[in-house]
Amino acid sequence: MAIAPAFLLTGIFSLLNVLAGRLGRLIDRERAIRQGTARPLPGEARRLAQRAWRIHRAIGGSVLAAILLCGLIVTAFAGIFLGLRVAWLLAALLVGAMLAMMAALALFLGEVRLAAQHLPLDGE
Repeated sequence: MAIAPAFLLTGIFSLLNVLAGRLGRLIDRERAIRQGTARPLPGEARRLAQRAWRIHRAIGGSVLAAILLCGLIVTAFAGIFLGLRVAWLLAALLVGAMLAMMAALALFLGEVRLAAQHLPLDGE
């Protein structure tokens, strides 16, 4: 039972890798615009700032979820070894971690939608 949350950490770390990659590309784009090596699209500066805000918050939510899951694992093992009743604490940690992940994924979806606004998806 205490090992299952450890597998969730793998998914969180994968999401963090994706988010860090997107943030890196965003920073590269902003630098290229600032240095004059790329022309900005209309409204791009504002959109880049919005995207960066969402990615930063999504990273924060993912890290919070990982910390809560680590706390859950430690608490579960400590509860077993010390004979403590920690079921409510474990449930609270798991619910908190999942809420943080839901928020991070919603922010990630919002960032992807903002990024897609620059694409000519309507056949132009």
